Amino acid sequence: MERILKMWDVTRFHCSNPSEKDVKELVETYDLHEIIEEDISEVNTQDKIDVYDDSIFLVLHFPKFNQWTKAYYSNEFNIILWKNFIISLTTYDTNHIDEIRKDYMEALENWKEDFKMSPYYVLYMMIDVMYDKVLWAITKFKKDLTTLENSVFSTSKMDQNLIKSLMIKKRNAINLKHIMQPQQELLVELWKLSEKMYHGDLDVYFEDLEFKHDKIMSNIAIVTESTDTLFDSYNTVMTVKTNSMVSILTIVTVVVWIMTFLTWLYGMNVDLPGQNIHYTFLVLLWIMFLIWWWMMYVFRKKWRL
Repeated sequence: MERILKMWDVTRFHCSNPSEKDVKELVETYDLHEIIEEDISEVNTQDKIDVYDDSIFLVLHFPKFNQWTKAYYSNEFNIILWKNFIISLTTYDTNHIDEIRKDYMEALENWKEDFKMSPYYVLYMMIDVMYDKVLWAITKFKKDLTTLENSVFSTSKMDQNLIKSLMIKKRNAINLKHIMQPQQELLVELWKLSEKMYHGDLDVYFEDLEFKHDKIMSNIAIVTESTDTLFDSYNTVMTVKTNSMVSILTIVTVVVWIMTFLTWLYGMNVDLPGQNIHYTFLVLLWIMFLIWWWMMYVFRKKWRL
């Protein structure tokens, strides 16, 4: 379970998908509040910040992509900060944690300011790298929409796989918005709390996080609108193609109806004009052909089929 890293005077602990035993051990080791234990044990705790005498408990959610379902789901981050400790627990494993650890060690080698050896700077790096991950995911999202757009306007029939892809993209855009939107208020509150509990200058870092969050939300709004527009475009294309097919079927029905009428008329058991003339049948065929040609000419000219 344990992944404890001692970085100068800051101790860093991380655990993915902790079991009940892991949570109990963690609570006893660090003497955590029972409310923190309850929130860690619960699934899908809402984004929140709880302030205690000497610590802060933070719950954030970030999107996690499932390669099999092609959908995003929420990965919960439970973070506890003390003066010299930071504990982080995630519902699902993420390789970005190791990247954060590596980046932090490099930062310690290159800079010696006290605030960069604080749990708050570690927290900043965690949120920052996850925001970068979300921005990268949205960039890929946009590329996928471009590919789907080409498919929408090149398809000639109803494509179930294309519809499924559009629905997945629509659902993913909604999930991204619901996951990321609550963090806007939390960042402001976390900024204020860090100023009270830590005396280093962290303003520039929280400003950077707010900027990235605003950028994420703007891009999510763009992909949401683009997905909705693309879905509407697909429905429009299918409607136009359906109307075109209905028009063609209508033309065929009318033409066949006229031919059927003539056939039915001369199939009656009554005396009809020309029934005893041997070339009457050829004349009827020519009449039906001329009617068909004339109707096709009119329809092509009127609807440009």
